[in-house]
Amino acid sequence: PWLKFWFRSCFCCAVAMPIEKAPPRNGDLPVLAEGEEIKFSEPRTRLYTQQHLEGEGVLHLTNQRVFWTGGPGCAIDYPFITLHAVSRDKAAWPEPCLYCQLRAEDTGEGEEEDESSVPELRFVPAEPAHLQQLFQVFSEMSALNPDPNDEQGDDSEDDDGFDDDILGSFQNQGYAPEMGVMWNADANDEAMEDAASDDDM
Repeated sequence: PWLKFWFRSCFCCAVAMPIEKAPPRNGDLPVLAEGEEIKFSEPRTRLYTQQHLEGEGVLHLTNQRVFWTGGPGCAIDYPFITLHAVSRDKAAWPEPCLYCQLRAEDTGEGEEEDESSVPELRFVPAEPAHLQQLFQVFSEMSALNPDPNDEQGDDSEDDDGFDDDILGSFQNQGYAPEMGVMWNADANDEAMEDAASDDDM
């Protein structure tokens, strides 16, 4: 089960995020739920929330959630990560990283979302060469854990149009053209195969 917290209660960001604070663990290993398995681990991974460095820890990708052991630690279920991508554009971020956007909590204050209110995470591994494998496993695990509230479901959609829309969004934020590969949780499973076949820039 996941818990909702204001991220500022455990970190320094004031954006509401669907994150479990201080999840149970044994040292640098998460306490696994029934049927949960660790699929990938990356040591010495720094976590940034928005622009703030939270620390360094081991990043674990299980078949149910993302688990980071820095500080008090945190865990995020895949359906709450709406988009993730490899970023190598130094104009967007000074180091290669795995960029993630989370689903923002509805605070009921206004109908339009400010860009700064979109929860953003960046996982920066000490070994940038591991980013492609990190992204690949992340994409596979995301596909295994679709958003149960996703109403798009089997809606047919032109893949090229989807890619153009997402790429355009990142270009407006300064992430393209070095982004290389990306995954959006609202897309169908075929999108993962298309993204995984792209070479990192």
